[in-house]
Amino acid sequence: MTKTSLDLAQLDFDTIATALGPPAPVAYAAAHAYPASAPAYETRPHAEREPVPGDSLRLYIHIPYCNYRCSFCFFAVRVGAQRSEMERYVQALQQELEWAKSGTPLAQLFVGGGTPSVLPPDLLDELLTSVFDRLPSRGDNVHVVEASPESLTEAHLDVLQRRGVGRISMGTQSLEETVLGEVRRHHTAQQTLDACQKVVDSGLMLNIDLMYGLPGQTQESFYRDFATLAELGVQSLTVYDLRLNENTPVAGVLTQQERLELEQLAKWRLFVQQTARKLGFTQTRWHTFKRLDTIAAQHQHAPHHDRSGRGYQLGIGMSARSHLGTTVYRNHERSPEYIRRIESQQSPVEQLIELKEDDRKTQFVTSSLGDGRPLDMDEYEQTFHTPFHIDFGDALERLLTGGLLEQHESKLQLTDLGRLFYDRVTFNFYPPRVIQWLRERAGTPRKQSMA
Repeated sequence: MTKTSLDLAQLDFDTIATALGPPAPVAYAAAHAYPASAPAYETRPHAEREPVPGDSLRLYIHIPYCNYRCSFCFFAVRVGAQRSEMERYVQALQQELEWAKSGTPLAQLFVGGGTPSVLPPDLLDELLTSVFDRLPSRGDNVHVVEASPESLTEAHLDVLQRRGVGRISMGTQSLEETVLGEVRRHHTAQQTLDACQKVVDSGLMLNIDLMYGLPGQTQESFYRDFATLAELGVQSLTVYDLRLNENTPVAGVLTQQERLELEQLAKWRLFVQQTARKLGFTQTRWHTFKRLDTIAAQHQHAPHHDRSGRGYQLGIGMSARSHLGTTVYRNHERSPEYIRRIESQQSPVEQLIELKEDDRKTQFVTSSLGDGRPLDMDEYEQTFHTPFHIDFGDALERLLTGGLLEQHESKLQLTDLGRLFYDRVTFNFYPPRVIQWLRERAGTPRKQSMA
């Protein structure tokens, strides 16, 4: 991605807001993570998933266990589970894994949550052994497991190294004790530093998640956090803004000045870009910064669908999503019911979205412009048999005129200005019926999933 020379003082944010149009009224996921960002699921208990299309799959495993719930979290987690429950859950995962044909090549594994490192090392070992015994790795894609500083142990690292996992992605969010307290993170800054040192010393690739826009956070404190992690040898950072869901506890403690409206969002994102560049990191996706002179250069995010929107991702575990063919399936989000269904040899699926053509057109945009790459309008027309400007003419003209997009022959890409608002730009290419669905849910209480 190119260096930006923007001068925020020269920008007219009213004009930019007009060009961008209204923002997404409800935050479910980042705008480029479609359709997770607009989960208009149909309830379909016990629906059977279609077979994996193609000759490989990407596998997501959901480990719901956490030692605590962060104040910004609205994911499906379980706090305080006992080992006996974890054992039963791992057995259920192994049973669900049998849905995938033995010998199917595994393009990439991602184990998320929740907090996978809350799982005892021997159970994690048992689970990973089952995965790689059934699904042999194919290609050079790096397998990833998430962790948290207070629960990651040397024994976990040993398991990951022996089973062929190459990258740990560790949620830290901040190194400031007051900020950690505001968002109910129950680890200390020192625990983060100690955990980072263990991973770096092990030779595994380490990614750290940082957030900006947290209550009590300043640009000065964010810079210190980034610089400290860089000095420790962290090779990759994923940097997110706080996606504010009004039904999470953090929404009640943010001051009006801390809420990331358009101008504040631009200031933060430009500051993050400048900080990363100054500290030797290259922006490889909109939220990912890597030291490309380290092993971080080996990691690439494997896609889970092709350009036409046909998916090949299997998700196992409570609340896990599978994208197979043109359907997205979501497992039941309650652990007892998920386990009961698996043990009864029933499908764990509770909800699904049958992707229409307009959904798949939106995915084409979100996997290009929304993921840091140019959009090829010729390829779009070849895929969907409709010119891009016919489908999105109004949004395209508004964003080009507003200086957020630029066109070079058949290629569309974000300008320096557009890069600061990649998610807002992406939202312009959502189907109108999905935008209406989101508007209808604005202000509707959304339960936290405490399974």
